[in-house]
Order: sequence, then C-alpha cells, then structure tokens
Amino acid sequence: MTANLLEVNNLKTYFFTRSGVVKAVDDISFTMKPGETLGVVGESGCGKSVTALSVIRLVANPPGKIVGGEVNFNGENILEKNQEEMTELRGSKISMIFQDPMTSLNPVFTVGYQIAETVKRHRKDVSNDQAWKRAVEMLDLVRIPDARRRAKSYPHEFSGGMRQRVMIAIALACNPQLLIADEPTTALDVTIQAQVLELMKGLSHEFGTAVMLITHDLGVVAGTCQQVNVMYAGGIIESAPVKQIFESPAHPYTVGLLQSIPRLDDQRGSRLTPIPGQPPDLLNPPVGCPYAARCPKVQSRCRQEKPRLMPVGRGEQVAACFYPN
Repeated sequence: MTANLLEVNNLKTYFFTRSGVVKAVDDISFTMKPGETLGVVGESGCGKSVTALSVIRLVANPPGKIVGGEVNFNGENILEKNQEEMTELRGSKISMIFQDPMTSLNPVFTVGYQIAETVKRHRKDVSNDQAWKRAVEMLDLVRIPDARRRAKSYPHEFSGGMRQRVMIAIALACNPQLLIADEPTTALDVTIQAQVLELMKGLSHEFGTAVMLITHDLGVVAGTCQQVNVMYAGGIIESAPVKQIFESPAHPYTVGLLQSIPRLDDQRGSRLTPIPGQPPDLLNPPVGCPYAARCPKVQSRCRQEKPRLMPVGRGEQVAACFYPN
C-alpha cells in the first residue's frame, strides 16, 4: 500500500451539452492519507460534487465524461478499471453518502434489508442471518434507538436525521477505507447536524476510515477536518491544513468566504461582508484568473494569465493567486 490512500492527478471532468462544453472539474490534483478527513468547500456550482462523483466514477455519461487525469486508490488507477471491478470497489472499499437520504433510500424496502443487501453484495461468505445481524449492529452503532425493531421499519418512518444515520450505516457496513460525504448535513437542523458530524468523526477514528467531506459550511470544516481544499470555478484555488486556512487564508476568495460568515467573537451589530458578483460561466470561462471579476486585489496580470497553485511560504499551504494575502 502506498503512503497516500488516494491520489488525484490532473483530473478533468467535462459535460458535453448542446450549448457547449462545461469544464466542471478542470485539472485538479490532491491526495488523502489513511484516516484523514479532507474538507472540500466552495460555492454551489464550483465542482465539489462532480469531483466526488468522478473519484467514484458515478458521473452520468452522457453528458458527463472524465476526459483526463488519474485517480489512484491504493496505488491503482481506478479510471482504468472495468465496470465489474468498479461495482466491487464501491461500497466495499469506497462508499458515498449522498446529499438527500430520502431519495437515496429505496422506499419499498426496510432499512435493515438495505443495509444487509450491501453486506451480502460484498461479503460472499455471509449468510442472510449474519447480514441481518450486521444491519442491526450498524443501526445500533449509528445510535438509532431500539435498532432490532427499527431495522424492520421503512425509510418514511424515520426523521431526516435518522435517515442520514441509516445512510451512514449503509456506507460503513463493509468497513470502507474511504468515505465520501456529499453535504451530509444538508436540510438538518443544527442540533442533528452536530450529532451526525460527531458520529462520523467517531466512526472515522474507530475504523480508520478516510473521509472526504463536501460542504459549503466552514463551521463544519473547522470542527471536523484536518485538511481543506477550497474550490472555485472547477479548480482548487487554495489548499492547506485547516488551522492555516482559518488563521491566515492566502487566496482572496478564501478570505471572502470567511468574512461572509458570522463569528462568535464578532461585536454585536457588526455586518457581514458578502462576496460581490457571481461565479463565472463555465461554458465561457475567463482567460485569466477565474476570480478576477470579483477580486478586490485584481491587477492587469490577473485578467491575462491564469495562476497555478504555488506555495505561499506557510508550510503545506498553496494558493492559485499572483498576489496572495
């Protein structure tokens, strides 16, 4: 096994539409170590979910297609695997929690059956009784009360937070090495959000599972992740350990994100600073820096040349900016 569990190199995922080619993910690279929690943040439409779907090869084709790059998992490029090999990989070694648990769970099967089905699919030597026992065990592990009885319930009989716990149970049923969580706390109230995140954090420590957490909530990142990738217009524009991102953000976009969220140490009555303008149209991306039109530090070079990720002199921190903070 390599030192890195996941290595994404120069990944490009494009959508070929009638209006033109949308470069949803355009030449991104990053790594993940075993047991690490990586936060992927940015505005809607910046490429977070497409990155996750590309890693697990679930991009709808057509219109989407991975047109370049490598996704090395345990030293093997999964973009070269056939469909049967990918089916074996998903759920057993790489699992994903999707945004909406209600549409991800089958309404006509009990939650216990759906967990047991995952176990049976990837553990050929497991009997039906053993798979059901594992399903009940997983429901108990994700803190669903009276797990033995609730395993016979249907998804509509659970609250939003409990359905999300069921999704986590399904994802972790086969002890995967990598868990991709695509905004797992969307539409949950803050109390349930905290419980779900704490649960994921605890299970990650218990099983040594690496977690890619996709979110737009920087507060979630602060309390959960070790490393952060900030995405904008289909690319990674800053990457750093979580502490550095919050203490000394380098890219003006990261600074803007942090200034646009409330802080507990702000004075009462202080106003938030929104980021002006809109993200660029990925059908017709700008020639230079994609953030130039919204950047308060923009200069002529920014409009003519696209910056690449470069070290900013703060350890592992890199930023795609000619004039970092």
